[in-house]
Amino acid sequence: QGDQRVWAGLRGLKLAFYRSPQDREPLEVLDLGELVTAQAEGGALVLRLKGQQVTMKAESWDTLEMWRGFILTMAKMRMPRDLALLPGHNLQLLEALREERERRGTPGSPASPVVPSCFFQVTRAEAERLLEQSAGRGNLLLRPGGHGQGLSVTIRQQLDGTALLRHYKVKREAQGYVIGMETPHRCSSLADVVQFFVRSGKGSLQPL
Repeated sequence: QGDQRVWAGLRGLKLAFYRSPQDREPLEVLDLGELVTAQAEGGALVLRLKGQQVTMKAESWDTLEMWRGFILTMAKMRMPRDLALLPGHNLQLLEALREERERRGTPGSPASPVVPSCFFQVTRAEAERLLEQSAGRGNLLLRPGGHGQGLSVTIRQQLDGTALLRHYKVKREAQGYVIGMETPHRCSSLADVVQFFVRSGKGSLQPL
């Protein structure tokens, strides 16, 4: 069987595959609690689970390494020591691990995503294309920052028929996050970062 192009989303121990980033119903969901190994082999990431093997490919080695890092971190609840990532990407993994530990450590708490649902593992250029293709569904998304530095918010708005794109850096601090603006704004969580833009947009901004 040939390769199939899909979008992937990771929520705790659930790795879901979708036909497109707009789909809500996954094609398949893997339980990472069954993960045995996740290794880079021949330009692909091979996941070996109990009774199943899945091969993942991506457009770049860096993206594959990020996926390997997130998958192993969620499955083992610790960061692998052999990751070849930029410092900013390591910070993203640490933040995801911290939030997942908090989620699992609260008995009876409802399952919540490690990051807001409008987070996409895309580059700046890919974020711009995704928002263009998703017109009418949402015009704001959260993504990894450039050069592996923190996170960024990308916004696409229409003004007199012209598309305006804006990018805002989001830095992690001890007490939360800081949005890089003319007057820096502090938020306690990534969800608050998204809500800050929604409120500031007064109805014109909608998370993808």
